[in-house]
Amino acid sequence: MTGPQVVGSQRPRVLLAGFFVGFASVCLTLGVFWPFAPLFPALVAGIAALIPVNGHVVFAKGALFATMGVAVFEVVLVILMFVGAGLR
Repeated sequence: MTGPQVVGSQRPRVLLAGFFVGFASVCLTLGVFWPFAPLFPALVAGIAALIPVNGHVVFAKGALFATMGVAVFEVVLVILMFVGAGLR
């Protein structure tokens, strides 16, 4: 009989590492190219999903969460910019 299987939801360190690397890759834009900021963590997630290493799917999921977080932040930022411009 083999030991218990570890599923993706039981690997919070790998998931958080993927999130951190995905979010840190946003820093590559340095705030200048902010419309393209979600592309970097999406690229990290795509590469991590293809590399056959133990826990790669969970790592890619964390980077994908960072992509979604950055995209939502940008949508809210653009909405607030339009609302702020309309109030003047």
